[in-house]
Amino acid sequence: MPTLRRFAAALLVAPLVLAASPAVAQRAADAPQAPALERIGAGRLAAFRQGSNTLLLVPPDAIGKPFVWYTEVVGVPAGMVADGGLEVASTLARFERHGDVLHVRDLGVQVRRRGGTVRTPSAPAAGAGPGPGASADAPAGGPAAGGPAAGGSATGGPATGLAAARAAGGTRVAGRASPAVDESIPGAAPRDAKRRPIDVALGALETGALIAAFPILGADPQGAVMVDATRVFSGDIGAASGRGFVVASGLVPAALDPASSYIERVRVRGNGLTIRSHLTYLAVSPERQALGPQPVSIVLGHSLVFLPETPMASRPADPRIGYFPVRYVEFESERGAAQEAKTIITRFRLEKADPKAAVSDPVTPITFYIGPGVPERWRPYLAAGVLQWLPAFEAAGFSNAIRVRNAPTPQEDPDWSPEDPTINVIRWVPEERANAMGPHVVDPRSGEVLSAHILVWPNVIDWFGQYYWALFGGGVDPRAAKLPLPESISGGILQYAVAHEVGHTLGLMHNQLASTAHTVAQLRDPRFANRAGPNSSIMAYGRFNYVAQPGDGVTQLWGTIGPYDVAAIRYGYGVFGTDRDGERRELARFADTFSTDRRLYWGSEEGLELLGRFARDPRVQTENVGAERVAATRLGLANLKRSLDRLDAATSGDAALYRSTYGVMLGRQVGLLKSVKRLVGGAMPPLGRGEGPTALLVPAAEQRDAVRFLLGEGAASLEPYAAPAVVERVAVYGGYRAIDRIQAGLVGDLLEGPTLALLESQKRRDPAAYSSLDLGRDVADAVWGDLAAAPSTRRALQRGWIDASRRLLGAWATDGEQEAQEAKAAEAASVPSTVARVLVASGEDTVYVPWLRATLPALKERLDAAARAAADEGDRLHFAEMAVQVARLMRLAAG
Repeated sequence: MPTLRRFAAALLVAPLVLAASPAVAQRAADAPQAPALERIGAGRLAAFRQGSNTLLLVPPDAIGKPFVWYTEVVGVPAGMVADGGLEVASTLARFERHGDVLHVRDLGVQVRRRGGTVRTPSAPAAGAGPGPGASADAPAGGPAAGGPAAGGSATGGPATGLAAARAAGGTRVAGRASPAVDESIPGAAPRDAKRRPIDVALGALETGALIAAFPILGADPQGAVMVDATRVFSGDIGAASGRGFVVASGLVPAALDPASSYIERVRVRGNGLTIRSHLTYLAVSPERQALGPQPVSIVLGHSLVFLPETPMASRPADPRIGYFPVRYVEFESERGAAQEAKTIITRFRLEKADPKAAVSDPVTPITFYIGPGVPERWRPYLAAGVLQWLPAFEAAGFSNAIRVRNAPTPQEDPDWSPEDPTINVIRWVPEERANAMGPHVVDPRSGEVLSAHILVWPNVIDWFGQYYWALFGGGVDPRAAKLPLPESISGGILQYAVAHEVGHTLGLMHNQLASTAHTVAQLRDPRFANRAGPNSSIMAYGRFNYVAQPGDGVTQLWGTIGPYDVAAIRYGYGVFGTDRDGERRELARFADTFSTDRRLYWGSEEGLELLGRFARDPRVQTENVGAERVAATRLGLANLKRSLDRLDAATSGDAALYRSTYGVMLGRQVGLLKSVKRLVGGAMPPLGRGEGPTALLVPAAEQRDAVRFLLGEGAASLEPYAAPAVVERVAVYGGYRAIDRIQAGLVGDLLEGPTLALLESQKRRDPAAYSSLDLGRDVADAVWGDLAAAPSTRRALQRGWIDASRRLLGAWATDGEQEAQEAKAAEAASVPSTVARVLVASGEDTVYVPWLRATLPALKERLDAAARAAADEGDRLHFAEMAVQVARLMRLAAG
């Protein structure tokens, strides 16, 4: 048998197998001897270098088989920040041969359409195996698992793979054999045999785009082809382009410079191929157009990874548990519907080495590598963040389910690459931003997480440090007296952040509802808070327990793995049932437990569907903790005030650190105040057993208290940020006005159109509900109730009221024309019409507007009288100006 190199060379020189016309073949025969082939890697594909060209040898069993094409940014110019992360594109694809060209077909659309199997009275009973020619349980959309693909052998027919799978005991379901096999795999070649009418119909509709084309240089009788990949990977690939990244940096790419673009490196590893492309774009800066196009070079890492022949057994999603979804439409579904929307969850493939054991090591543990660029002092904290999930997997039946390794050196593994989508890696991204992300690559056929690339921007350590000090530097944590924080605190917060991102890679979405699971009393009780942390899930954004006060004795101030996380991991990774039907029944029973314990509730606003469900739920909060919103906010504000008093001492004269920490503190102050506003118009969808079917409205008395708090002590709590000794350290000019605008915005937030519209709807449902008129009266009383004097806080609120009223009356004067336009734009962006109408509501069609018009004359009279009675000249002028502004509103209201 010839060696791989000789076999590849033979493809290039054998005239009988050249995939070219006779004229081309004659010219090739007359041409000078081609440069020698140099093999640069072999796996399922093989790669070669020939002069300046990169060639790929594609075997017949790789043609027609699905693979993930994943692209991310590897290198960027200094100063260019990857705000959206490093991922450029990820899609399911396959090779298809058409004449002299090997195309790549995008299957991103096809995988969202699948054929199911309708159960009929003649179908076999559960556990008896599928009926003639069909699986009893699984989504479909292509050929049988293990069956042939285009270019492969057709011996044995589609039933061969199915029979082999049955003989092997079926697919694996969380460590146990399942008699059910996914008979059809989405993403197979369209020419494969179709055995059911629905498969024929789906196959006929395949219209995925051809996203790349490789010229075929030669082929052998068995179907292997040699292609030239040089032009594709040294060019700008539309489906995996770096242009979007250039645009995100504020530049406008005009063209790619082919003379300065090339393939930088090629690596082959098992089922994967990784190619780094060094691309130079000619881009124009909008601010410096006169300079013309300037070169901007970035490096993209393209990875092609073939998927398993038999997809991992999928697990259905449940609306009570927040896993990242894979959605598709199933035609001829098992329930008997002609068309049905289905959702499965994303998770790693984890199977028990000992299926009979209650707790077993996995066959293959989830392994994370710490990237070579991570500084040594932070590595232990990153590792601890990963291993923090071990107890959750123990509860799901897996010991040693997750592990951490340092990335191998080039000497240990020259083919190791951090952008490889078969590797889980934590990478250090030295750019000027503060964030961490946990993106992952998923097999869309089954939801299997193929790899995760956690990104950590170093500035997240400093930013979180200032955030932590802002809340606890006033005495809650004596260790946090100075900035920057000691490494023991910074490292612990980094560990928490990494554990949160690992949770994302395991499949878990945010659980913002978990941030309000604990009461204020629990959060101040060290016996509870030091064990449970601030949230019932580490996937919440209630990062820190700011309810804890000096002297409480609370030391566990950041998030930890909570009861929701343990239960959710069990749902996604635990063993349920002995067959597919049993698994479904037991999963449904276990999912019911999430409705019996407040700590297990899940809620988030990620995506339009969830936004429509939780957008007004005051329990779904970010960056906030505590079940009692006003009480928790009051305690958080007290902590911030104590820290603000110590800001100068904590920053030790460092002006830049003082300014940045002030900004973090002010942002947290505003965030706390805005969390209270969510009570107004709040509606809590039923989550607990026996609740519903309608949402529970926030009681009217609680909403009234929230309004009074915001426009009273809440607005006043911003005044220390405008103290001359503080604000002029930050901004000599404009600092005072910035605080005024924030205070004015508190009124505008309350009187926004969507809130007024929702309150009116809730009043229609329940006569005892807080109404738009109740809100109007309470706001007016807080803003205009006392006209004896006008301190700075009240002046800001009064200006905010004028601005909010002008917007409302302006919308009324135009009959809500802008609202209708905005609603159409939102619907065009796929926002459901009912959600769109609420999101853009102007409030002009509510009873608040006629009430407002009716109250304006009396308000003007009061302001005129206050101006005449004011002893202070500033008060007199202010009230007189407010009277003028109200008169303008009256003219606007008169039409």
